[in-house]
Amino acid sequence: MKRSKICQKAHKFKQCALAVMILIVGAMIASNVLAVLAQEESTQNLSGPQRQRLRQFIQRRRAQRGRSSGEGANSSRMGDGRFQSPSIDPAKVDARFNIPYGKDERQKLDLYIPKVLKAPAPILVFVHGGGWRRGSKDLQRSKGVSYAENGIVTICTNYRLAPDVMHPKQVEDVAAAVSWAKQHATEYGANPERIFVMGHSAGAHLVDLLGTNDRFLKQYGLSLADIKGVISLDTASLNLLERGKENTLEGNMVGDMIKQAFGTDPEVLADGSPTLSIKPGHRYPPFLMYCGERRVSCVAQHKSFETAMNRTAGASVVVKPVPLSHGDISKIAGTNSTSMFKEILEFVKNE
Repeated sequence: MKRSKICQKAHKFKQCALAVMILIVGAMIASNVLAVLAQEESTQNLSGPQRQRLRQFIQRRRAQRGRSSGEGANSSRMGDGRFQSPSIDPAKVDARFNIPYGKDERQKLDLYIPKVLKAPAPILVFVHGGGWRRGSKDLQRSKGVSYAENGIVTICTNYRLAPDVMHPKQVEDVAAAVSWAKQHATEYGANPERIFVMGHSAGAHLVDLLGTNDRFLKQYGLSLADIKGVISLDTASLNLLERGKENTLEGNMVGDMIKQAFGTDPEVLADGSPTLSIKPGHRYPPFLMYCGERRVSCVAQHKSFETAMNRTAGASVVVKPVPLSHGDISKIAGTNSTSMFKEILEFVKNE
């Protein structure tokens, strides 16, 4: 009898302990959610420069939380590319951080130079994703290191973010970073005539737009001939007019991002659409494009882009649907043991 009562009390104690643990975990989750919401809300009542500085602080704190909590190679959040930063072997790679290419705090780039160069190396400029409103070059170090270790001078660049700026400011920032790369190429052993651009998610959209509309490069005395090739990693925003009409969970989410970065004016949306920028009779750099085969709209948009490009003279477009998540495509593109990395490396070295 006594044993039965003891068992009953022990069972009740376990239930209470479990309930307390659930409440504690729930409170921690709610606290984090409310903190993020409060941070985002707090930016709305600030002036432009103040809001930008606060957003940058929030992004750094989020990146630090991600690294300290082990949010690394397994993360697949849209546009993040939040993977653990690799160690840099100074015998192989000379890494230089936060080099300004403009006056704004976000107009900075990181430079990864191979320590051993037998000839002037090609340049790869990487543009991060994040829905045009977040993201950082700091989370793309694995790409900088991996490509530099394989003989490519690599640049990972930041650009100004929505809602502080809207189209065309972001693609103009990418053009400015490319201009910086060309101007300074010989200083770090690179070939200014072999510049490639690569981006993931929103960054892929920006490099695709840069590679199909020379208006942005012309501001810096450059043209599409200065882009040797474009590597595009999983953007479904090649046609913003079509993307904004998608009545899906992903489409609605991205639609809100598009409104924040481009607005709703159809002419502006068309101007920001790589597919709609393709004109018959123009010459474009070759494109190597990857898209998640399970993302229906992404595959469809790439088919439309390929069709439009094939109508022009001498166009070269390779579209590769792959069985990978959005985040994994970014990760694998920076992992030197993968077939995707090797394909990109061959494209840059041999194109």
